[in-house]
Amino acid sequence: MMPRSMSVPGRCRNWRAAGVTPRALTFPRWRAAFASFAREDFSGAIAALAPLAGQNERIGGSRAQHDLIEFTLLRAYIEANRLQEAKRLLDVRRPGASGVPVMGIAAVH
Repeated sequence: MMPRSMSVPGRCRNWRAAGVTPRALTFPRWRAAFASFAREDFSGAIAALAPLAGQNERIGGSRAQHDLIEFTLLRAYIEANRLQEAKRLLDVRRPGASGVPVMGIAAVH
């Protein structure tokens, strides 16, 4: 077990040495976010997913995995009636081949 007093860079070096990837470190947040979304706790899903939305390079994964994160976050914003945040997410999102297949997206445009 790592001492709590160790600095973040020190902990990161230990994680890398142990073979732990940044993606593995974010997995508990993904799991909590999708569980919150399934329970229709959209604020909880937003709290867990919003910090991950702009970290594609750091967490790796396929375009489909990032779409899943962004589309789930987008739908949570819509369900929570946080349309300005939904619009901001759309404004910074890389365009995809199929557009944004999220129910309720018309409310954001």
